[in-house]
Amino acid sequence: MRTLIIDNYLPNSPQMENLYNVVKDVTIHTVEVKDCSTMSSSEDFKLFDAIVLSGSQRKLVEPEVFESYANEVEFLRRTEKPVLGICFGHQLLSIAFGESVMPTGKMLEGYYMIRKIRNDELFDGLGEKFLVMESHEEIVQNVPYNFVNIADSPNCAIEAIKHQVLPMYGVQFHPERFDDKRPAGIVILENFFKLATWYMK
Repeated sequence: MRTLIIDNYLPNSPQMENLYNVVKDVTIHTVEVKDCSTMSSSEDFKLFDAIVLSGSQRKLVEPEVFESYANEVEFLRRTEKPVLGICFGHQLLSIAFGESVMPTGKMLEGYYMIRKIRNDELFDGLGEKFLVMESHEEIVQNVPYNFVNIADSPNCAIEAIKHQVLPMYGVQFHPERFDDKRPAGIVILENFFKLATWYMK
């Protein structure tokens, strides 16, 4: 399996290194990183089997930030590859399918309990509620077109979404940040890459 991580972070972010190391450990196969700023809207990444959209320190509600990611959004509208959008990546995925993000008015940082509201393979091995790492100041306003909401929390009504036809997921939290006492994130990543193997051609 060949996995592409699209790096939405500011340059040289330690969060990106952590995401890369965790994905590499989970997949055991080839993992490459492409900076979002070097993407063109015509790219289709045929060589890759799965695509992960990283988080970011940037905020999509701030003026002119979206323009930096317009090519990535255009790519998301066209691809049929398995995609996992993480936090900021989840928000970009939602924008690609017609939704907007809004500020929460506060920074949510730390482990919080979320609840699955729909059974899905992404949550295999997890209970109805589980702890995940949150780190964001914006959330998706509504469930995007052709997606379903599969998890929520008291802090966020749309914690995870799934496309009704394509193998696309978005999670508002950071599954790559976990520990031995709160392992739900690594379980979710393992489940995503297991799902992605079903679509390999």
